[in-house]
Amino acid sequence: MLSKIPSQSGKIAKEATISFIGMGFGDFTRYLFTAVLARFAGAEFLGIFSLASSVTRIGEVFGIAGMNSGVMRFVSRLDKQTEIDEIIQRILSGLKLGLMFGIVIMILQIAFADWLAFEVFNGSELLKTVIIISAISLPFSTIMTISAFATQGYKLLKYKVIVLNIIRPSIMLVCVLISISFFTKEASIKYPLLISAVFSSFAAVIFLRKLTKLKMSQIFSGGIDKELLRFSYPLMFVTILGTFLHWMDIIMLGYFTDTTTVGLYHPAARTAGLLRTVLLAFMGIFAPMMSEYHRQGYIGEMGKLYKLTVRWIISLSLPLAIILILYSKKIMLLFGVNYLSASNALIVLTSAAFLQTIFGSGGQTLTMSGFTKINLVNSIIVVLINISLNIIWIPQFGIVGAASATFTSFLLLGLLRIIEVQYLIKLNPFSFKLLKPIIAGIVMILVLNFIKPFVMPMHTILTLISVIIIGFLTFFVMLWLMKFDSDDKEIWSGIGMITNRRKT
Repeated sequence: MLSKIPSQSGKIAKEATISFIGMGFGDFTRYLFTAVLARFAGAEFLGIFSLASSVTRIGEVFGIAGMNSGVMRFVSRLDKQTEIDEIIQRILSGLKLGLMFGIVIMILQIAFADWLAFEVFNGSELLKTVIIISAISLPFSTIMTISAFATQGYKLLKYKVIVLNIIRPSIMLVCVLISISFFTKEASIKYPLLISAVFSSFAAVIFLRKLTKLKMSQIFSGGIDKELLRFSYPLMFVTILGTFLHWMDIIMLGYFTDTTTVGLYHPAARTAGLLRTVLLAFMGIFAPMMSEYHRQGYIGEMGKLYKLTVRWIISLSLPLAIILILYSKKIMLLFGVNYLSASNALIVLTSAAFLQTIFGSGGQTLTMSGFTKINLVNSIIVVLINISLNIIWIPQFGIVGAASATFTSFLLLGLLRIIEVQYLIKLNPFSFKLLKPIIAGIVMILVLNFIKPFVMPMHTILTLISVIIIGFLTFFVMLWLMKFDSDDKEIWSGIGMITNRRKT
């Protein structure tokens, strides 16, 4: 069998670049959204929004019920020319089930809003109101997400990226700016989730119709695909547990402390979460390619793809992680002086996010190889450990305790995934080529520590601009001096490939 690495490299570079640009825009927009709320609404209101969002995001996962990944996997395996009827039926079934589940979860969230606001989070009437309004977004969010992932099954990321990472966060930012400028602070946390979900769901359906000619009116005539359900329901629990893991620190802080403390913690969590952009950018194309290779029995190609993707993820995420850790105080000053106390939490959360970024492809490898139940067991174990650590550490150490519980959980999850992928599929992500970004990172740390006394007295914005330019320049010059491999060069051609109108 001929090696597919050249086509792997080109396809991954093109689609990951599209995804990275879109997700980078989305994360930057969400970052601005958080910064605006932090500065103009205050920590308490930001905390209320964070708690309501955590409840609603968990509700979304129950509503989607794993159908997004299930639909994406089945569509990616079907022939787009000869099996179009089966593709449409799979998508219709996923959308119908998602809409039904979304409505049920919406009703439940509204019914339990009083208990959540007052009994669980010791919150206010405003928190209850935000939870109720956010719940109405759930049916729209399920349609949006399943539709977007269905387009990904065509090994095209642009439609999913446009919907989830450009349209939705942009609408949220516009909503908060308009609310604060012309209405009230309360309005700025009540409506962004709902309005953005409504508009984004319509956009997702329009893009899906462009690929499949599917009409929304067909959803109610769609059947119940039992095979799709069997594949998806373990993923639902995996995603639920993953979402719990992602939001557990916010939820547990809300339970043990107050909305103001949650508001102080949220910007640190959002900042560290920027690292996940790199992982998600690659996973969008990595997942369907791994699924196709596994179906064809190309285990060797899966191994090459696994190593290549992990190396690129580390090369792109390591310099950002270094900056977030070394200059955590300056970064938190972007949100205001009151948020400086969360700088230590940012260091720990950045380390956790970096671990998740490195090892995240292991989870997708297991899923696309059919080991969804293994992922489920992993998630159960790690979530239970995370809850236990939060219960022990938050009362003692506050936000740093919550961050430390997250770090420990991601470390354990990463180790489990590496061992299982090696044992079950005989793949590992490591190679000698990883030494290059590691050496470049060490040199970057030395340079940034050396310039610290000179740049720290400067204005926060000037400091960060200087650090970003010098840090990234140092890192990539070191990679260049150590010489890029032939497949590494493909990622630099990704942007050029996007502008090429011919099909690659």
